[in-house]
Amino acid sequence: MSFLPIVARELIQASRRPGTYWMRLTAAAVAVVISGIVFMASWRMSPGELGMVLLVPLAIFTQVYCLLIGVFRTADCLSEEKREGTLGLLFLTDLKGYDIVLGKLVATSLNAFYGVLAIFPVMAIPLLVGGVAAGDLSRIGLVALNNMFFSLAVGMFCSSISRDERKAMVAAFMTVVFFTAGLPLLAVVLAQWPMFRPWVEWLLVPSPGYASTMAFELVSGMAGGGGAKNHFLLSVGITHALGWLALALACFIVPRTWQDRVARAMALREGEGSWWRRLAHGSAEWRLELRRRLLAVNPCFWLSSRDRLKVWLVWFFLAVCAALWVWGLARHPREWKDAASFVCTMLVLHSVLKVWIVNEACWRFSSDRQSGALELLLSTPLPVKEIVRGQLLALERQFAAPVILVLLVDFLFLMSARSNEGWILLCVAGMLMFLADALTLAWVGMWLGLNSRRSNRAVTGTIARILVLPWVLWVLIFIFLNLWTEFQGGAGRGFLEDGSFMTTVWLMIGLSINLLFGLSARQRLLGQFRTVATNRFDRKG
Repeated sequence: MSFLPIVARELIQASRRPGTYWMRLTAAAVAVVISGIVFMASWRMSPGELGMVLLVPLAIFTQVYCLLIGVFRTADCLSEEKREGTLGLLFLTDLKGYDIVLGKLVATSLNAFYGVLAIFPVMAIPLLVGGVAAGDLSRIGLVALNNMFFSLAVGMFCSSISRDERKAMVAAFMTVVFFTAGLPLLAVVLAQWPMFRPWVEWLLVPSPGYASTMAFELVSGMAGGGGAKNHFLLSVGITHALGWLALALACFIVPRTWQDRVARAMALREGEGSWWRRLAHGSAEWRLELRRRLLAVNPCFWLSSRDRLKVWLVWFFLAVCAALWVWGLARHPREWKDAASFVCTMLVLHSVLKVWIVNEACWRFSSDRQSGALELLLSTPLPVKEIVRGQLLALERQFAAPVILVLLVDFLFLMSARSNEGWILLCVAGMLMFLADALTLAWVGMWLGLNSRRSNRAVTGTIARILVLPWVLWVLIFIFLNLWTEFQGGAGRGFLEDGSFMTTVWLMIGLSINLLFGLSARQRLLGQFRTVATNRFDRKG
């Protein structure tokens, strides 16, 4: 048998897929659009300044893409094989664990690699404009490829230890976030105590975010001028080694976990793991009481609300955010009461809860349709409206109280500067958009989840429609108005710089997008639920 036969097979298949070519085109097109938007907003700058202004957004986009691609490409590749029962068939041949892991890695990462490769020529444009050193571009490219390898390897490892798609994706995402942002945040916290300061820089070295920042010659020069050592190459090497470690662990784990369904069933019969079940679902008395109470309201409500950990995790996240905020307020009371800290807090709370709502809304219908549970549910006298209502009640039970609490926090921020009309308008617009987005994301997420074989695709599609599209339209309108005022000799620029007008435009765009997609998703979900749920997924789904 040839060396790494699955890798050779997947490379041949990938060369024939249309998506292989469309991925490169899409990635390059997004990079060109970002460059065009930044150029139109900064065209009056000198060439020396414009080059770096163009490079920084492209570098940020590239690094974020490379760090998150593993969550969507590799986090479910092995766990999906476990769910479908096909992973064990591969071990009936002479294939080893590394054959399967590396084959899956190539199959899922080829398009991702082509995507980042297509971005590099666009990133060379700032070098031609001026103000950017060739070393910056080469270091950014090196870090991007290294971070992509790290992300893909982490996703592969999380997929090897999990059977559930959501658990694998969450584990991969949290691991990447911990190394990228968690370690630098921990370093900042420990730097407040003199006894930990000598060790702070070693917390930064394993972080992909540290290497991404130090890739710029200006940043590394400032760090060297401040007395800190430049550990750029060491950071790249450690991150690369962590990626290989994750792959090695995946190669070791995969041959030993393809029968984990049987092992889990045996463990439950023998009483093992009952502590986790009691923690997630409560005691027998508690489960019986919950079943009696929720079944009286809606059967699907009970099916989606049995795991009480889902509710606890939302409150745990809010408690951690509150603890960090109180700590910051105690350490830096003057800086923490600034409008910038209020806006950052609102953005973090709103964004995390919105993405969480999308994930829960997409997952239930997607997984139930794939397993055939929806077909069984539709064979009962339960109407479609009650099925959808049950899922909405489950989302309400999990997120309604946290959303209300976050809105109360927003109101407190609003009252901190109630004499400023612009601040009041910004807070009110943020609160309205948060509530409107939460409702729309639930409907659009359920509809796209019903139509998607993999919930991560439904999550990505929902976020792109409801959360990303309004910002893209707002940026385009802002750039167009700025160019228009320039051609008009500066007339009306004060109106734009006031901020209230653009805040109102952002609110109107967001509400219009919510109405357009939300009402459409609700109508389709209630009208086509039975038809879509009873259709089989094709191979491309």
